[in-house]
Amino acid sequence: MSESNHKDTVSIQDHEIDRLDLQITEYLQADGRISYSYIAREIGVPEATVRYRVKRLLDEEIIRISAFIDTGKLKYENVAYLELDVSPLFFESTLHALVEIRKVSYIASVTGEFNIMMEYVYEDNDDLIDFINWMKGKSEIVKIHSRTILKIHKAQYPIRLKS
Repeated sequence: MSESNHKDTVSIQDHEIDRLDLQITEYLQADGRISYSYIAREIGVPEATVRYRVKRLLDEEIIRISAFIDTGKLKYENVAYLELDVSPLFFESTLHALVEIRKVSYIASVTGEFNIMMEYVYEDNDDLIDFINWMKGKSEIVKIHSRTILKIHKAQYPIRLKS
């Protein structure tokens, strides 16, 4: 690969995506239902190219197309961020158990004082209290820190890779 071509690609683990893949992905991040023909016209390539690129990105699991719920538009806008310090011996099993909880909308392994960060969407204060008390009853959870979100001002889930 030449030096100039190397600048036009981004390596994601064992996969490479180029500037065209990034352009297509940006359109899909803005609107997952956008037509391939519209993307093709905007970036000046054949529709078949866009269709092929999207299929490859999906097949290689580099991208997923999904819907996000704007909790601010729903009856319940109650979101809490919880940071957990979980015993290393039980880390994986605790993580897997939390992933299975329907109201856990986001969960990540993190560095720092806590090793799990998560987002919990709750119906009312009693629901949140019950969930926190349930976690406090788990001996593998050493420490819990919580923050209640009062209002979400921006939730931009799509990442922007340099294209």
